[in-house]
Amino acid sequence: MDRRIIVLLVALLALPLYARAEVQEDAVIQKYFTLYKAEQNDPYTLYYPIELTRPGQITVSVKATRLNPEPSNKDYEPLRIILVDARAFKDIKTPEWKQWIQKANKFNPLEYIAGDEIRQWVKGIKRLFGKKDKKPGYLHGQMACGRVIDGYTDYIQHAVDSPELQKTGGRYVVIFRNISPFEATGMIFISYPGEISELDTEAERLFEGYPDLAVEDVGLNEAKQLTVKLSNRSKCCGVHIARWNQTGAEALTLTANVDGRNYGMALSAIDPDGRLKRPGGSITYVFDKVKIVKSGTVTVTVDATGKVREESEANNSKTVQLGPPAATLRQTPPLTGKPDLIVSDIRLDSAKRVVVEVANIGIGGLDPALYSGGNQPILNLKMNGNGWANVSLFDYDRGKMLAKAGGRAVYETGYVLKKKATIDAAIDTTNMVEEGNEDNNATQVKLNP
Repeated sequence: MDRRIIVLLVALLALPLYARAEVQEDAVIQKYFTLYKAEQNDPYTLYYPIELTRPGQITVSVKATRLNPEPSNKDYEPLRIILVDARAFKDIKTPEWKQWIQKANKFNPLEYIAGDEIRQWVKGIKRLFGKKDKKPGYLHGQMACGRVIDGYTDYIQHAVDSPELQKTGGRYVVIFRNISPFEATGMIFISYPGEISELDTEAERLFEGYPDLAVEDVGLNEAKQLTVKLSNRSKCCGVHIARWNQTGAEALTLTANVDGRNYGMALSAIDPDGRLKRPGGSITYVFDKVKIVKSGTVTVTVDATGKVREESEANNSKTVQLGPPAATLRQTPPLTGKPDLIVSDIRLDSAKRVVVEVANIGIGGLDPALYSGGNQPILNLKMNGNGWANVSLFDYDRGKMLAKAGGRAVYETGYVLKKKATIDAAIDTTNMVEEGNEDNNATQVKLNP
């Protein structure tokens, strides 16, 4: 091993624990944009002000989804992105900057800053785009962008050290301008060492994958307090960091309905460490003000208002009976103490492959002998009404998860969906298993890759 690498590793291991814990996650801004065409060589410009609170790196990129009208060839004036600090603006005072930042940093996708509102602050703006031997000190990067490589652009990356941060006051602006005769739409991405993250719904629709929030378990601890386990089942995507900034009516919440009375907490309170930002992350939250000392029905829901686009919306809620007698976790009460098989979810994974989830929501498990017998409960799949596959119990539940009450088995079909389709899934249509409820074995979902 290279001696320099060894020295670096030793140095990192020697860092005190408190120094490692101080590493902060960068803020991320992802917004949908519409850049209207230029008028008589007057560019249409959007400004995105950001405020750095520590040294670090600024990254800017763009995904252009449409140019209207579509260029007949690649020989056209592209869009332009320029990164400057606030010294590029004339006589801008601290109160004016704060007002600008507050107006720009809203979770309303229509709340953009038009160039005319700050024209009196712009100084020497033509110098940013003209030919000069020496670039201005406030210019930190620029690039052309447009519909290249499936709409993605190159990116600007600019490292800000402590001396520069002190010089600029942490005030930077991403300038996005269009001098072409085309109207452009798409998504802009900005990450920076700051505190305010932003996301709008139009930009979220352009993401290539989504998280999958699920209520995994609901129960009581030794103090009879309501406890909830949440997870992000997605294998590719976490919950966007902007969700931790949102408050009030905009906040993503966890709610509990206990015998008709509602309790709710914002995401920032139930997951302050941001575990759900990671694919596969999970948390357990205790409603310390909710004690259950008698039998009652509890329904727990995450993201009840549907603010987050997810791989599946079917697993955001769970209803249980808590308190004496012992809790019984189920979505639909079975008629008897028997297994109750349902198709609990049909979704796409990060590679657009169809995934089917089967659950046993009864209070009895499947007979283990069914896994090796000739009369196994079959998972029947159809696509757009046409027969697709018949999968045996052993093949869709190799871990024998359905042999216990509350168990779930995930079957990965491996089929990559390339266009919209209606998927029908039915479990045990021939009634090989005597279930508590025989009327809930089929599910239909429309999937769009």
